[in-house]
Amino acid sequence: MEIKVRRIEPATVQKIDELAKGQGISRNTYLANLINNYAALEEFKNFEQRYQAALERCLDVIQRNSDCLQKFMDFRKENENG
Repeated sequence: MEIKVRRIEPATVQKIDELAKGQGISRNTYLANLINNYAALEEFKNFEQRYQAALERCLDVIQRNSDCLQKFMDFRKENENG
């Protein structure tokens, strides 16, 4: 797929060319990599947010299970002694 970008400052294009040359790749390859990496980063951020939400739900369930187990242990201790 093609993307055409217009009205880029000459100094910006020159800097992009320098960066691409420093990596030994063409301007097109440099910009394609940059765009692809940006898209992947956004996808990763979205994944990280979903992972964090799932982790928080799991921690909540673990805490509730721990509370329930503690109540059971307290109940058993009370009934064993008396």
